[in-house]
Amino acid sequence: MGGFHLQKSYRQLVRHPNNQLLFTAAELSILATRHALPLHLRVEGLRGTGKTTILRAARDILPEIVRVRGCLYNCDPHHPHCPEHRHLAMAALANCGVETIPMPFLEISHSAKVATVVGSIDLDRLTQQQGPTAAILPGTLAQAHRGIVLVDEINRLVDTNPEIADVLLDVMGTKPGRLQIEEVGLARIELPISVTVWAASNPDEDPGPLDGIRRQLADRFDLCVGVKAPSESKILSQILTSSVTPDHAPPVNLPQEAIDTVARLYVDRNIESVRAAEAILIAARMHCLYRGASSVTTEDILAGATLALRHRVSPEVLLDIISSLRHDPCAHTATEQKTAGTSVEQIATTPVRLLSRLMDVFKTANPHSPGGPHIAESSSPHFGTYRHVNVPITGGIGEEHKDARSVAPPRGARRLADIPLPKRVNSEGELPS
Repeated sequence: MGGFHLQKSYRQLVRHPNNQLLFTAAELSILATRHALPLHLRVEGLRGTGKTTILRAARDILPEIVRVRGCLYNCDPHHPHCPEHRHLAMAALANCGVETIPMPFLEISHSAKVATVVGSIDLDRLTQQQGPTAAILPGTLAQAHRGIVLVDEINRLVDTNPEIADVLLDVMGTKPGRLQIEEVGLARIELPISVTVWAASNPDEDPGPLDGIRRQLADRFDLCVGVKAPSESKILSQILTSSVTPDHAPPVNLPQEAIDTVARLYVDRNIESVRAAEAILIAARMHCLYRGASSVTTEDILAGATLALRHRVSPEVLLDIISSLRHDPCAHTATEQKTAGTSVEQIATTPVRLLSRLMDVFKTANPHSPGGPHIAESSSPHFGTYRHVNVPITGGIGEEHKDARSVAPPRGARRLADIPLPKRVNSEGELPS
């Protein structure tokens, strides 16, 4: 249920005890919106728990609304509210006609501009060669009237765009809310607006939980739900099966045993993001395709885990994961089909040599960042032969390794572009043993 695979339909999403309440809250909020009673919803959860995926997928179950034909403000034919229709007589309004559209569902990102959210001058009408007109172009909130607006990472939006937070306070303060559109040289427009606001955030990321940043805005949300990743490998296997096996997948078999192995790894190792499990399986399938095989094996999972977990777990944990995967019983190497010019033995041993080299890389922490690139602070401060940069030096400099020898390479490094093509190494088999 991560964010980089194809969006699944609402009914395809896997429900489990740690996200069921969000499904219920979203459906209640949609029902209330349908009856012109906004029920604002906020969901909190760590990254990769599927909270935004669920909210976006709920678009599938939104009802339809009837509006004045062509009205960008979604005027209710019986209660018009926009500058163009609210002063029309009933006969004139009836002449405008009506149309049925899906309930509006729009988004506001944390990097949005105030003008796009609130409204701005309609440049198209202003620059018309015949009869230019100064008019307002409704923003996201005005266009979401009688519908839903989703604000992802709302804690970041409040921190970086406090003006938009003030606008949301007005929109959510009463039911219906109030929206003011102001532009220099134009009369101020004030609209009654009925918009349901959904918001998602990760309380563990900067700048912190919304309650601690803008408590007044946090209180505007009628419902608040917490979401966690699944705690059972069986449930995660269902999620992974639906997210990493789309219809357009390459012709590589992904056995259920491989999916179950990664699901157990995720749960047993308490990996934070479900995206990590998805990335392992996608990389494993590509690794299988890359080596010309037809079915994912343990060696492919090893390659996927090595590449997908380096920035998510400490080096010690990664090495332990690799070691445990080597002894996992889900290998299918013995039944792997031969590919053109490649024997079964070559297919089986090449990934192992590759992984051995990768493991050697991870045995040494990067001295230029705490615990290695993107490694959590929980990593060992003295992993390998390097000193953790956050640990002060004790004793004389160099005393700990006074007997160590430093050997320089025989020749300086050369750019790849300077090396003739015949001398380049193009495959694992060309490396010296």
